This record gives sequence, structure tokens and C-alpha cells, in this order.
Amino acid sequence: MEPDRWRPDDATLRQQARAGWEALRATYEGLGAVVETMPPVAGLPDMVFTANAAVVVDRQVLLARFRHPERRGEEAHGRALFEQLRARGLVDRLHVLPEGVCFEGNGDVVVDNTRGICWMGHGPRSDLRASETLQAVARRPVLALELVDPRFYHLDTCLSLLTGGELLAVRRAFSPQGWQQLQDIAGTQLIAMPEEDALQLAANAVCIGRDLVMGHCSATLRQLLEECGYRARVVPLDAFRRSGGSARCLTLELGT
Repeated sequence: MEPDRWRPDDATLRQQARAGWEALRATYEGLGAVVETMPPVAGLPDMVFTANAAVVVDRQVLLARFRHPERRGEEAHGRALFEQLRARGLVDRLHVLPEGVCFEGNGDVVVDNTRGICWMGHGPRSDLRASETLQAVARRPVLALELVDPRFYHLDTCLSLLTGGELLAVRRAFSPQGWQQLQDIAGTQLIAMPEEDALQLAANAVCIGRDLVMGHCSATLRQLLEECGYRARVVPLDAFRRSGGSARCLTLELGT
């Protein structure tokens, strides 16, 4: 996240970003997903990271409240989008957080339907107190994980749920207590992400069936995934990674 360093190449990066986004959408649609888009707003470039706008669990929407002023302008647009989705019957109800509580949506939540729980990251962006509201909205247990490495500022940068219940995780991102909690609950389904892939935000991925859509995958990780029965679908998302996100950050699953 060094805008001054990348600004001289902004035209090239803009082209790469658009090509990467179009490739991501085409990949999703090729895997059978139906894609809705959030209209862009001038002056709010981080809206491309739609995962942060809210979290949707069983058609219930908990809207985000951003920690940093640069992103707070997104909140009204996110709410307007979900009001439209509700009017179309794609979600049922919108929920808001208590005043003063920060929560950055799907960026800090992994909805684990395999175990009937939600994992929630807290520390850099989302407040621990948000877990209470999330649990009431989701109507399932919420297990809070403290994030301790600033490079992994959202849970979706360091934890990815696969459809078979496996969890790809970046060990250094979690407190010792958080890592132990992951081990206790996931057991042998907890897979430590290789260091090379972790630093390229490979955990920021979206699993559709047995396909894992991601912005980076080393030969080591690819083999690991194949041994577990998954295929890596790598999409060129380096332009977004420079801003701290990859496939998962660009995607907010509605679950409908």
C-alpha cells in the first residue's frame, strides 16, 4: 500500500486492474457463479474491495462500519446496494452495529457452514465487540481470532475456507491463542499456508466447488491443493495486491 511509489505507472496499473477484474468475473461465471456488481463512486477507490461492505449469513446482512476515514464514505453506498438487493428478494434484512463499533464485513468474517460457526478477525480493523452483534445476526456461534501481524490486517488475508471444510491459514497472522483455537476446532483440516504464498495474499481466495480462485499459487501450494482434491485457478490480480487485496477482497458472497 504505497500509492506514491506506484503513481508513475498509474495508467498501466489501471489497465492491469481492469483486465484482472474482467478475468476474475469471467472465471466466476465460468464456474457457474452469478455475479452482481457494485457501481463505482468517484473518490472512493477502495470500493472495489466489496468484501468489506457487509457480511451476509443466511440472507441476513450486517453492514460495515469502517475504521479509517478514507473508507467511511463507502458506507452509504453499501447500504443503498443492499437495499436494492433486498427489494429484489436476494437478501431478507439489513442490520447495523451499535454506535462506535467498527466492523469491516466479510473482510473479517469467514462463514464456516461446515462447522455451523463464523470465524471473526479483530484487532487492526474490526472491534472484538462486533462479535456480539454478528452472533445475534448470524444466529450461530462466533469464534473471535486476534490478528497480530499488520500485513494481515483482515481475516480474509490469512484464512480461507475450502468447500470440504479445510482451512488454509497463515500462522504468523494469529496470536498463539488464536492459532491454538484453529487447531483445536479444525484439527487435521487446518493447513498452514506456505510462506511464499502467504506474503502474496494467496489465502485471499474464493472456493467454488473444487476450484480455488486466487491471485497467486506457488508450485508447492498447487501440489498441496491437488493432493486435497482442489484445482488452483490463478487470475492476474497483482494491481489489486498492491493495494492490499486479491480475489476474496474483490468478492462479497451473498450465499443465494
